[in-house]
Amino acid sequence: MPCYFAPQLTKKTNSIVIEGREYHHLSHVKRAKLNDKILLTSGDGLLAEATICKLTKQNAIAKIESLESIAKSQPQIAVAFSLLKNKNDYLIVEKCAELGVSHFFPLSTARTIRKATSNSTAKFKQTALAAIKQCDNAYLPEIEQPKTLEDALLRITKHGFIPIVGHEMEKDQILSDVIKIDKQKPYCLIFGPEGGFDDDETDFLRQNEVTFFSLGNHILRAETAAIAATAQLIALYLQSQRSYY
Repeated sequence: MPCYFAPQLTKKTNSIVIEGREYHHLSHVKRAKLNDKILLTSGDGLLAEATICKLTKQNAIAKIESLESIAKSQPQIAVAFSLLKNKNDYLIVEKCAELGVSHFFPLSTARTIRKATSNSTAKFKQTALAAIKQCDNAYLPEIEQPKTLEDALLRITKHGFIPIVGHEMEKDQILSDVIKIDKQKPYCLIFGPEGGFDDDETDFLRQNEVTFFSLGNHILRAETAAIAATAQLIALYLQSQRSYY
């Protein structure tokens, strides 16, 4: 069933108007017809099944048939990533949003090649939105403006996440050595750019007592590392809580 973003959806909504980008996708891409069944996500915890009851050239009206309030997974997972060349960072946002990551912290580091623009965050949000609609996810991740590593670390801890860094030079600790599953704490997985963090950034992280972990014997691309680590963390949570995701 196709899913559409409806941020105006509430528990009291009986019918909803679909317009703008979502209407274009419904009418011109999916070629929806009267009485078609669709799914709506509010992005903040609500999923609704609806029936299209009116179609015009400007919008569509859908009648809410059923509505479900979805609890946010706890503990939450965040990912901090450096902006990557060839826009491979969009792959991080897309796949990690599919996996249920709740927060993203884009980074601008010493070795970052692609620089942030005024609409970088907006594009990341569009990528995340497409991902949650594809997966019938009730929650749209929060995505921060790109920041320096120092500023991002402050934001990560302010949100209550414990920062841990995937680093190619770490040999002794893997993710399961670092995560305290019994404490059910929210972690932020941090990854550097192509070439990794420079020495000053690595020293800064160690001085702030940020734990490092390894993803194995192979050196991974930054986007691969972020997606793999997120999947590993979810697997660790699932071992203690089968209903986690």
